Amino acid sequence: MAKQKSLLLVDDDAGTLRVLSRILTGYPDQRLATSGEQALALARSRCPDLMLIDMEMPGMSGTQLCSMVKNDSALAHVPVLFVTSDDREATRLEALQLGAADFVRKPIVAEQLQARVAAVLRTVAEVERAKTEATQAALHEPEVLRAGPSRLLVVGSDPLEVSGLHETLEGIGEVRTADARDLVMIMVLVRTWRPDLVLVDTASEGREEPGFDLCRLFKAAPTLSHVPIVFVSRQAEGFDETRALALGAADILARPFSGTVLKARVRNLLELKRRTDIELAMAASQGQRLQADRLAAVVEGASDAIITINASGDIALMNAAAGRLLAMDPLGSTGRPAADVLGARLPGLDLTQPTSGHRVLLSRCDGTEVPAEVSISTVGDGSLRLTTLMCRDLTDRERLAAESSARAAAEAANKTKALMISYVAHEIGNPLNCILGFAQLLAGDRVAPLNATQAQRVAMIEAGCTQLSALMNDLSALGHFELGQLSVQRGPIQVLAVLDSALHTTSGLAEQMGVTLVQSCRIPADQQALGDGNRLRQCLVNLLSNGIKYNKRGGQVSVALQVQDHRLEISISDTGIGMRPEQIEHLYEPFNRLGLQGSRLPGTGLGLVVTRQLIDAMGGHMTVTSRPGEGSCFTLTLLLAEDLLTH
Repeated sequence: MAKQKSLLLVDDDAGTLRVLSRILTGYPDQRLATSGEQALALARSRCPDLMLIDMEMPGMSGTQLCSMVKNDSALAHVPVLFVTSDDREATRLEALQLGAADFVRKPIVAEQLQARVAAVLRTVAEVERAKTEATQAALHEPEVLRAGPSRLLVVGSDPLEVSGLHETLEGIGEVRTADARDLVMIMVLVRTWRPDLVLVDTASEGREEPGFDLCRLFKAAPTLSHVPIVFVSRQAEGFDETRALALGAADILARPFSGTVLKARVRNLLELKRRTDIELAMAASQGQRLQADRLAAVVEGASDAIITINASGDIALMNAAAGRLLAMDPLGSTGRPAADVLGARLPGLDLTQPTSGHRVLLSRCDGTEVPAEVSISTVGDGSLRLTTLMCRDLTDRERLAAESSARAAAEAANKTKALMISYVAHEIGNPLNCILGFAQLLAGDRVAPLNATQAQRVAMIEAGCTQLSALMNDLSALGHFELGQLSVQRGPIQVLAVLDSALHTTSGLAEQMGVTLVQSCRIPADQQALGDGNRLRQCLVNLLSNGIKYNKRGGQVSVALQVQDHRLEISISDTGIGMRPEQIEHLYEPFNRLGLQGSRLPGTGLGLVVTRQLIDAMGGHMTVTSRPGEGSCFTLTLLLAEDLLTH
């Protein structure tokens, strides 16, 4: 009975985890994690057969988790399938460069996810089966370990499409092309030339069968079953992706795609094929004495440094990776005493004692030092005894660990700063309210009324306190956001009532600046939205105040409300100075006033930062359009309260 496959599903959203789990009920051995840290602990406690990871997670992101998995010797072999809603080219390249086996886009399509998971697990199973067969019957020929450039076969019926793929792939390896309709000639070429990867273009006459037939032939041949086959199709063709994956396709590329993404995918598959070839060759030779040419091919293709010492203590073999790591000529070191060559390079390491994962500081011939992980194993007895050292350069891994530690320290410093900001904002509030209260008492004292000069000065105190109070509110909200403590009370709110309060608050500033406030309402008087009334009022006051301050005398600030696509839109536009595109790029950076620091216009550069954070926390979003000299328009979008039950 076949062992059940173990899946580790990772997503910070519990609802998405439940959806993934239901779709993959065919794999009952499932473990769920809502953070990268939890997932790493679960994986290390029991190694899964496949990890499905959400790329966009707070704290440890999906890409950071994947990087840590691939740099862990006990987990590096576990295939990773990313689940993401980000379809940008840079994101796809990052996933491929991290070593991800595949990725699935959100919203999740059940059939596509099931097919992709089955394809990844099937690939792993095929490699394991081939290794077992090679060990038992030595079916795998040494030719798979040949040196030289990778061989890529492009199959298709459209000469233009095939030529385009040929041109894109030049530089990765040797590329040949074949007509998809002549399967006999293709198989003759395949058996004589032995390609490392096959791309099947389906973009002619809408026919898929030649490619599917070729995939069946490859999977039926023991020496070809692990050669990756990539289908290239157009989304408009209605290509049966699930069927292709079920037949054993390694990947599906839907046009249009960039040449950079195509090359990254091909390089990933070629690297997987290279590692598989090495594993199969090593399995085929298990229990037998390796022939010199076969051993050399295996070792030469390895990315880790490999040094073999014979029973006499001399170096019998040193691969190219070892030469690069030690900064010496590997051929010139063969036959020399290992103690002379390696004694000074690996100080304190006993070359006669087996060890695993021992960290050393390796001294190179050029005088530099490199952190390395060394494993020593022995095989055979007497004059046939061989000692093999495998060394792995830890420079990149330790650099990543140091960067991770630095990020953690920076995050701790940011939390401390945010805590201090929140504390200061809170503590200033008490004396500020005292000053504002007494100023209001002075202004309203009918027993001892103020004269005109005194009243004007008290009004200036009130205005300053009001401005400082708004600044303290923004600082407090910013501090709470950076601490992860920003809270909103989401519920139905009367939008027009909140807007009237915000307009009343800013009407005095508008009158002082000579700016007219105009309201255009296309919603029912009792229209409700989903949000926090006090927070929405804070956002509207910030936007209205900006529209007034950065306007011109005689200008106008317009507020328009409408329901669009089951969302409430609040647009605040002004006739002010506007912004250039390069200014908009830095609009939401705290304390950045976009070049107006030295102007007479008051402000701190916090209002818009806090406003966007609050709108996001209420489940909405904010957009901006602007033209220099013509003004700006900020649009807030919120869910309608009647949609609460459906979200």
